[in-house]
Amino acid sequence: MVIAALGCVFILLLKYIDNNNVTQQHSVNVAVSLTPLSAPFYVAKAIDAFDKQCNSVNFVDVVGGKRAFDLVSSGHVEYATSSDSVIAYQSLHHTPLVTHAMFVQSDNDIKLLSNKAAYIRDIKHLAGKKVGVTLGTAGEYFLTALLALEGLTLEDIMVKNYLPDDLHSAMLAEQVDAIVSWEPYAFQTIQIMGEDIKLHQTKNLNSLSFNLISTNRQAEDITTTRCLLAGLIKATEFIAIQPKKAKAIVKNKLNVEQAFIDWVWRDYIFKVGLDNSLLLSIEAQAMWAFEQHLLSSKDTEPLTAHNQYKSYIDVRALSQINPQLVNIYF
Repeated sequence: MVIAALGCVFILLLKYIDNNNVTQQHSVNVAVSLTPLSAPFYVAKAIDAFDKQCNSVNFVDVVGGKRAFDLVSSGHVEYATSSDSVIAYQSLHHTPLVTHAMFVQSDNDIKLLSNKAAYIRDIKHLAGKKVGVTLGTAGEYFLTALLALEGLTLEDIMVKNYLPDDLHSAMLAEQVDAIVSWEPYAFQTIQIMGEDIKLHQTKNLNSLSFNLISTNRQAEDITTTRCLLAGLIKATEFIAIQPKKAKAIVKNKLNVEQAFIDWVWRDYIFKVGLDNSLLLSIEAQAMWAFEQHLLSSKDTEPLTAHNQYKSYIDVRALSQINPQLVNIYF
């Protein structure tokens, strides 16, 4: 009788401890931009790659890295996916955020498209033409860089400002001769206009990365950051070994055509890491945005030294997982 009673007490104690641990667990919320660039997150979730230390990882789907940043900066989520462009622009406001790692890079996500009837055979032929672009974004930065290769500036063309999803309509209505557009809008424009449109070869002329970011305060939770990164590393390894299955996961998540996934996939490099290319990209885009007066706040100013941009890169969690993935030296 006594043994049985002690057994019941022991079982109840175990249940109490287990329930207490459950109540102490908390969900980790990540704002994830709805784009194939976020593939490692979708794959990690699908293959259950996140360690139990992450507790429950919840995704908050958003359109665009800027919206994802807004959610993390306001405290609605702990982490977010974001391009290096958003990090660069926020550095001008001295926003307290950090990137923990890049998990994908692309050298062909932003594209230059022109109407064949406009006879724009090369970049230099943009002079005097009407070019549609979304001002104040990575698209304008890309266009400025392209023009500079031929000794041109924005003053040498007629710039027309459109929302990203309105650019293809402007082309169809012949309101512009060319557009600078990113995916999926570039793919959609080509699908609609077919042989009437020219895709210019600009691969390797511009690169962007998607990053795992958080506020400085959240960055102190190295355990959670580390297990998120470990999950992303497992996901990128899966993508490399099982590309067809990975594509299917992303296609189903985004509800897009297989042709679109195949179109963009070839330009993506899925790898978790930190290197000096990220640092240089953040610095270059921040200086460009400041010089173009894209951010009008009186509190906006570039950092004064190259090393200060490193404050936006937190290497601790990734270094603990694998120091060889970190190639930024402080």
